[in-house]
Amino acid sequence: METIDLYTKCLQASISPIVLISGVGLILLSLTNRLGRTIDRTRTFAATLESEPPEKKERRLIQMKILYRRSQLLQISMIAITFSIACSSFIVPVIFFMTLFDAPIGILQVSLLFFSIIGIIVSAITLLIEVTLALKALNHEVKDLV
Repeated sequence: METIDLYTKCLQASISPIVLISGVGLILLSLTNRLGRTIDRTRTFAATLESEPPEKKERRLIQMKILYRRSQLLQISMIAITFSIACSSFIVPVIFFMTLFDAPIGILQVSLLFFSIIGIIVSAITLLIEVTLALKALNHEVKDLV
């Protein structure tokens, strides 16, 4: 009966990091889609660049530079969110060892959670900067039309 209680306690403690991994995984999926769109858009611009008139070519080059910077920011955001997933994933075995062996490694669990949250914050900040650059690129594209 005591082993069942031990496993139940371990499973209960492991649920929060697993839910965190699931939520952060959705953010990673969104970032991957945004990166794919910037790459596709850059390739489209590069393919049509030679046939553009000089005044439109300059605007396309500006947009391509912005798209490249956006891609770099998305890469940083994806690295940070993947780091968060890794830290959250390591929390589960730490909880298991703490529960199973009654090991005093709670500081490791708290540290991993702290680093996981830092990864989410860094990812969110770089995503906010990337969205701002997306609006800047849109401004370059429509400023002559409005």
